[in-house]
Amino acid sequence: MAVEQAAAELIIGPSLALGIILGFVELVFLSKDEAGMHWLKHGLHAIPAMLIFTFIAMNISWALHIIGVADNFWIDLGARALIGIIAMVKIKAAASITGKGGVGESFIHTLIIGVLIIASPYIWEYMLADMIGHYIPFK
Repeated sequence: MAVEQAAAELIIGPSLALGIILGFVELVFLSKDEAGMHWLKHGLHAIPAMLIFTFIAMNISWALHIIGVADNFWIDLGARALIGIIAMVKIKAAASITGKGGVGESFIHTLIIGVLIIASPYIWEYMLADMIGHYIPFK
């Protein structure tokens, strides 16, 4: 299943699997950036957000196919970039209202998560599909 061929399919299992992986990456970043055990409470909030953002990013092609603009690579990439930017803003906003008075997560970690969300369909297709794809029950 190439990323271009997946435009007509709703991708559920792989997006949830990659969302969980990105959620754990976010937990690792939070444990490095925020002192004490506060990172765990913040991290438990970040995992569902990663699931949602990854699900949306991996299904942008499907949504664009429904409205008839699936063949435009730049619109597809732009929509994914917008989702990544929204995710970065959400991460920074959640980190800044932790009650500590400052932003708890570094910009580079936020940028890495945003780029991973933008690249999530390609990460799945070219890295993870062959490794764990046969364990995912539905696509």
